[in-house]
Amino acid sequence: MSPSTGALSGLRVVDLTRYIPGPYCTMLLGDLGADVVKIEEPPLGDPTRAVPPLAGEGSAVHAALNRNKRSLSIDLRQAEGVAVVRRLAETADVFVEGLRPGVLARRGLGAEELLAANPRLVYCSLSGYGQQGPLASRAGHDINYLAQCGFLGSNLDGEGRPVLPWTQVADMAGGLAAVMGILAALLARERTGRGQQVDASLFDAALALMTVPLARVGAGLAGVGELSGSYAGYNVYRCRDGRYVSVGALEPKFWEALCRALGLPDKIKRQWEGSPGARRATIDAVAGAFAARDRDQWVKQLAEQEVCVEPVLDAAEALAHADAAGRLLDQPNGDTPLRTVAPPLRLSETPIALRQPAPELGEHTDAVLSQAGYEAREIEALRGAGVVS
Repeated sequence: MSPSTGALSGLRVVDLTRYIPGPYCTMLLGDLGADVVKIEEPPLGDPTRAVPPLAGEGSAVHAALNRNKRSLSIDLRQAEGVAVVRRLAETADVFVEGLRPGVLARRGLGAEELLAANPRLVYCSLSGYGQQGPLASRAGHDINYLAQCGFLGSNLDGEGRPVLPWTQVADMAGGLAAVMGILAALLARERTGRGQQVDASLFDAALALMTVPLARVGAGLAGVGELSGSYAGYNVYRCRDGRYVSVGALEPKFWEALCRALGLPDKIKRQWEGSPGARRATIDAVAGAFAARDRDQWVKQLAEQEVCVEPVLDAAEALAHADAAGRLLDQPNGDTPLRTVAPPLRLSETPIALRQPAPELGEHTDAVLSQAGYEAREIEALRGAGVVS
């Protein structure tokens, strides 16, 4: 494992999140060099530890979301457990929580309480609908946020049914939004010396992904959108072998090159057909051309031409893709290394490093408490009382 030389090296993050959005956020902070202390409640810890499939002896999902963290197992139902978290937060730089609004405040771990004890703390709350508003206390999951923001209702199949994405769009976008808010608050702290609360929500993050289509609708666009599959130059096409290619030939030069490559020079001036029937005829012509050969034959033939055509890969193909290989990493995971996605950015002066794989439940309890000033006898007393494990 590499020592931390990351951009956030020296910063301590107390992580009280679980499932996908919060752990993704804190993992990225850990990737950037922060010391992330993941607080988990015994006996099971983060529920993703039990999510299939297994990679080695643990969950692949948990391993993929929790590298570069240390695990501290604390029973937050006990007052002594809450006191431990408060003590950790007093010297932390960032506190991230993913519970419903008000839950931690009732336990004495709300933003107001922790900021009073540590005014430099950046306290991030990542929830479904934010800390305020009529839906703030409402339960939900990724599919619900995508439904509420117009995402699902705008992505329909040929029969008009909403299409479910294979990845958790709102969850992952919410994690990224939380990272952005935390980094902004840390930068502001450099100027003011004060921390603040970051209010990030999965609904807000999903809504932000709809910025362009909602702006178009708000400006009066009805029916047809250039990027919705209504035009031949921005679409997906089935090839002879049943696999698909994606076409993004928006600019006229790309569209012209594509038409010539497909043997359809008569379609060059029909890129932006006005009537639905004319648009359908052009789409059908392009579809007929692609259906004449297998996907990889087309990919090979068009590789050297600027036509913006790429294969539609399934997840297994994407994992093996040559260009993706440099964006993946083999993460230690017991006896079975886990191939997973590397951080989505690169820094030239403060490189991102894999310092440790996802921790075992409570693996670093003693080390974290010792760093927080607890003596060995105090740690044993907490363990004997069932506060930590």
